[in-house]
Amino acid sequence: MKISELESIFSNILTRTEKIVKNGDRRHILNEQFFHHQFSALATRHYTKQRIDPWKDLILVPEHPTNAAYSWREFNLNRPKTTQKLALDRGVRGKFDYVIKDRPRIHIEWKGPELYNTRAVAQDLTKLLMLEGRNPVKVFVAIITSSRRADDAHIQQLTSRFYDALEFTQSILEIEDIRKERLYAYIATVPDAGAQKFIWGKV
Repeated sequence: MKISELESIFSNILTRTEKIVKNGDRRHILNEQFFHHQFSALATRHYTKQRIDPWKDLILVPEHPTNAAYSWREFNLNRPKTTQKLALDRGVRGKFDYVIKDRPRIHIEWKGPELYNTRAVAQDLTKLLMLEGRNPVKVFVAIITSSRRADDAHIQQLTSRFYDALEFTQSILEIEDIRKERLYAYIATVPDAGAQKFIWGKV
């Protein structure tokens, strides 16, 4: 699956979410799994159109284990060196929300519908950016529906939390140039007035 095709799926989910919000049903978007199920259905449709059965061929794998292990209780945004020493390659293996075993291989982490915090995003980015072999494409996706107005302060909060998390992750993983990491982020908020994309594409 090409990144442009993946982006089209995210845009489809965002449009569906926008319609639900505009219909006054924001409260029915209960948790992250709301987006997971739509993603599974749309990714399956994508492959079916190509006469590929993603389940038979095990292309689309939800809750795929990471190669690396983590001790999340030692994961502390205020202590990057301690986090690097005690939280990485220790504890238990994590899980990616989805792995797409295609060419290229794609690892995906989702957030939403509630406002995310910096620590949670940093954990997701750490999973995505830890070495996993074959240099997969890494994708962070978030659709936020927790704000009815989505004023500048709301978007600034979401933006700063994402980039603060990214900066922390780069520090603990000693990544000098994020542009080489094949990392994409698709982040939007859905106020009553309609969907607003504010981080969309390659990081």
